[in-house]
Amino acid sequence: MNKSLKSFVHLTSFELNRLFKFLLTLIGVTVISNLVGFILLPMQYTNRINQFVVQENSSTQQALEQFDYFSFDRVTHSFWVIGPVALGIIAFLFYSFFIWYREWFGKNTFAYRLLMLPISRIHIYFSKLLIIFVGIFSLVSIQLISLYIGYQIGQAIVPTEFLQATTFIQMLYSQVTFHYVLPIESGMFFYAIGIGVVFLLVLFTMILMERSFSIKGVVMGMAYGLIALIITLAPFALGNILNNRYILYDSELAILVSILLLMIGVVSIVVSRYLLNHKVTI
Repeated sequence: MNKSLKSFVHLTSFELNRLFKFLLTLIGVTVISNLVGFILLPMQYTNRINQFVVQENSSTQQALEQFDYFSFDRVTHSFWVIGPVALGIIAFLFYSFFIWYREWFGKNTFAYRLLMLPISRIHIYFSKLLIIFVGIFSLVSIQLISLYIGYQIGQAIVPTEFLQATTFIQMLYSQVTFHYVLPIESGMFFYAIGIGVVFLLVLFTMILMERSFSIKGVVMGMAYGLIALIITLAPFALGNILNNRYILYDSELAILVSILLLMIGVVSIVVSRYLLNHKVTI
């Protein structure tokens, strides 16, 4: 292993140790909240069914007409599942700022020691970027495992005759939230990763602009973020601008957006490298 790669691995390992407690807390909240929903909602449905059947002396069909089949959508659309997903998104957005700004916290500025390390400063940039994605993918993996376990719990609690015939994969496909947050289609999965990477690259560049130029840097960063957003969304408005909504096929639109995202990502890395090497103040 060459010296450059070894330094990057050490940096990433160091950042992972700093992330561990934060990630463990998010995982704990996600698992506990999910389990409550996986057990509570099927049990509430089953209890209402049983109570109705006993009190009204009704048949299974009559109970179904009253309460409908139990679908796992009732769980995945609930606060117990959507809540942790929203919390995870907000938490990692916060951590994307915190992973940089904590270096300047306190009297003994850690940024000084970090930037004085005998390594390329861009390694610091990429190690922070990588660790954000390690955390996100870890949380997403736990959420998927949790959903699968919860699906089995729901099937075990609710009587078969009251269950809607839906497989676990069909359930994931039917969820708008998970279609974007936890995409299982390969194309959508890599597209979501690409958007996430570019978003973080732009965000990191905005933060480094602020660290480099203070108040003026805030304005520069906001302008940079706005320009990046306009460039990304421009292809979607092209049809309205040219008064021809069929000027681009969906595949062509996806390719154009991907090229623009790649350009924005490359520019962000180049600008961030320059700022880290020449402008960032300690």
